[in-house]
Amino acid sequence: MNGFQVMLSDEQAASLKEYVFEITKEAMAEAKNVANVDKDFLKKGEMAKWLGISYNSLSKLESMGLPVIQIDGLIFFSKEETKKWLMNHQK
Repeated sequence: MNGFQVMLSDEQAASLKEYVFEITKEAMAEAKNVANVDKDFLKKGEMAKWLGISYNSLSKLESMGLPVIQIDGLIFFSKEETKKWLMNHQK
């Protein structure tokens, strides 16, 4: 396989570096958003996805005592409290 070489001026190289940095930063921000990394509290579907389990499996954990926060009919799960609860139920 033959390669090729691209010659860039210092200004072009700096511009390319800045462009790559910006698109990488945007992609990382989007990935964090999709993964709910910046959220401390998740809705039921988000928590099931975060744990990598089905919605029904999360409901079973809930019936076993997994702590929830219920406000005006909305149910939230604390990631920190969920971690603690799971760790207390490990065998």
